Amino acid sequence: MKTTAIICEYNPMTNGHLKHLQLAREQTAADTILCVMSGSFVQRGDAAVLDKYIRAEIAVKTGADIVIELPTIYAISPADNFAYGAIKTISAFPNVEYLSFGSECGDAELLTLTAKLLSNEPDEFKALIQERLKTGVSFPKARAEALDLYADLNPEYAPIKGILNSPNNVLGVAYICAILKQGLNIKIHTIKREGGDYNDENGEVDLPSSSAVRKALSIEDYETVKKAVPPLVFDYIKDIKPRESALGDMILFKLKNISGYDLENLYDISGGIHNRLKIAATSANHITDLLEAAKTKKFTMARLKRICLYVLFDITKEDYEYCIQCPPYIQILALRSDRKDILSELSYTCKNVLTRYSDVGRVDKSLRYMVKLDFTAQGTLQIINKSNYYNKKMLLV
Repeated sequence: MKTTAIICEYNPMTNGHLKHLQLAREQTAADTILCVMSGSFVQRGDAAVLDKYIRAEIAVKTGADIVIELPTIYAISPADNFAYGAIKTISAFPNVEYLSFGSECGDAELLTLTAKLLSNEPDEFKALIQERLKTGVSFPKARAEALDLYADLNPEYAPIKGILNSPNNVLGVAYICAILKQGLNIKIHTIKREGGDYNDENGEVDLPSSSAVRKALSIEDYETVKKAVPPLVFDYIKDIKPRESALGDMILFKLKNISGYDLENLYDISGGIHNRLKIAATSANHITDLLEAAKTKKFTMARLKRICLYVLFDITKEDYEYCIQCPPYIQILALRSDRKDILSELSYTCKNVLTRYSDVGRVDKSLRYMVKLDFTAQGTLQIINKSNYYNKKMLLV
């Protein structure tokens, strides 16, 4: 059995995602399509539009064979750690031959060349990164600018100039770096992205991004939404109304009451950002006001929103370091009803498999914090979305 893995959020699934699912199976000749999907919260620090089990059901009905959850601790991490956790999770699944993803360049060789450079940075490249950081920009921007400068100075790297200026390329490179770091024998399959990119909120292109769909939902532009997503997805989200600021209120409450010492010890806190957040929280009445007051060139909006989730869930630096030492686990959200053979194969290859929350007592004890966080996040999303839907076990679709 040949498996092709896809790392995804499907927040929500778009027609572009559907096309990628179809092409990934066709072009890699996969017997099994494995989706590793973010759960209740996503990489840019937002709450998911729909419950993870609903999104997993949609994925199986539209082309996946099995959907497993990307642990929350990784799903809300910066790109490199997001990728590390996703690849680590994939490593527990048998016979994964390909990783498939969309990218702006659509060239696996260029992405791999970039990843090899970033995985073993020459001193000259490191120095260029430090120079760019001194200008006050964020690390991702400094690294992208340094790569372009390095490509100008080294002709053999000229083809990769500009590759880190596009968000899907960045994630793709991060995935390949994680594969190299973990010594896995997984081939790369990438499809050139069409229409809007990951951050593009333009709903008028041929294949609008999830960002564009969420933007349309926020202003109740359901005509744009309907054109951008498969009919099954629209059936689930057609009645979604713009959400009130439940998430923002939760975060503001925590920030107003957390001590500066405890805030400083949270995951991904550095450079005095805890002071900016505490000062901003003192006078802020809305999460948007707080984020705008705290934002700098060095601390992007996405990073600040992720940090707010670490505040909400009390995720410390020590918690993250603990988690990366834990073995991988597979939490199955949805499975095609005619592919129960996958469960049989998993029983021989991975001892840490969960099909329901009660399975937490059967896996390695070290994983209990991570699994509990996954379900805490789901319960929190239920409050934010004012939803009565709350599932605790794998769906057979």
